[in-house]
Amino acid sequence: MNFDWADPILTCADARALEARLFGGNEEREWDAMERAGAGVAAAVQEDFKEIGGFPAAGRILVLLGKGHNAGDALLAAAVILEKYPAASADVIFVFGERTLRPLAARAWRRLLETAPQRVRARSVAPGASPAPGGASERDSYDLCLDGIFGFQFHPPIDAATAAVLRAVNGHPAIRLRAAVDLPSGLGEQSCATAFQADFTYATGSVKMPLLEKRSRETAGRLRYVDLGFFDPTHVGSPLAGDPSVPSRASALPTDLVLKSSILAPLARLRAPLSDKRTYGHLFVIGGSRSYPGAVLMCVRAALRSGAGLVTAFVPETLVPAFAAGTPEAIWVGWPE
Repeated sequence: MNFDWADPILTCADARALEARLFGGNEEREWDAMERAGAGVAAAVQEDFKEIGGFPAAGRILVLLGKGHNAGDALLAAAVILEKYPAASADVIFVFGERTLRPLAARAWRRLLETAPQRVRARSVAPGASPAPGGASERDSYDLCLDGIFGFQFHPPIDAATAAVLRAVNGHPAIRLRAAVDLPSGLGEQSCATAFQADFTYATGSVKMPLLEKRSRETAGRLRYVDLGFFDPTHVGSPLAGDPSVPSRASALPTDLVLKSSILAPLARLRAPLSDKRTYGHLFVIGGSRSYPGAVLMCVRAALRSGAGLVTAFVPETLVPAFAAGTPEAIWVGWPE
């Protein structure tokens, strides 16, 4: 069975096994995936920002960094955004110090500095220092906070300084959108009492099971899947091909799948030139009242957008003139109230 429209949801242990087989310690493969993750998170963040007016041209980003791949993903996402917005800037907090960055995260840090050398400000959290973001005060405002401290390999507990940073950021009064890369820091197979409070979590490569558990609802916010092609055997030298020990689409139960936009791919094709509206079905909608007219109108518009050939709506007769003027594609039939 080939699930091109869905990928399996993994435990953290399965995700570790998958990535070990995908990359096999090859840093160039890991870097390629990190670049795709950074670009994917940046694109998804900008899309979600449209809900609150779009990312501003002179936007300010706060980037929280640990040591490993999540830090690299967050840095590359910030680099993509700063490259697109020449007036935007970023403050970077090295929670464990800049020298603790692992090689690929350090490479991502250099990429960010090369992208926006005059628009990046960095600092570490020294023992006993104030964790206030921005290096000045908690009154500093940010449009976006990218959390790249811990990933799916996180195990509690967290140290006092990191917990203080998370509490300061969670309580910051002027951050418009908080975005967790892969998982919110402090969340994993086991979670801490103090964790990053995300508005959105951008699961990179695979969706991890902790994100769907009840304990994570307030922490993870709204979930987005950044598909990196990990379950496509044609990616990264085909390390998945023929390996039955790697979780695959075919081995996952339907309840353990995350649906992708490709599920709608069969609908995205040209219609036959000799067809007409009668070829594509006739949908009947009934509903609405004088006091609550909105739902039936949205239902009719959704039906039209879905591609139904004909849509006939039976609604209270007093609603017909306004509905027909605004949505003339539908057939409006007025019924006595």
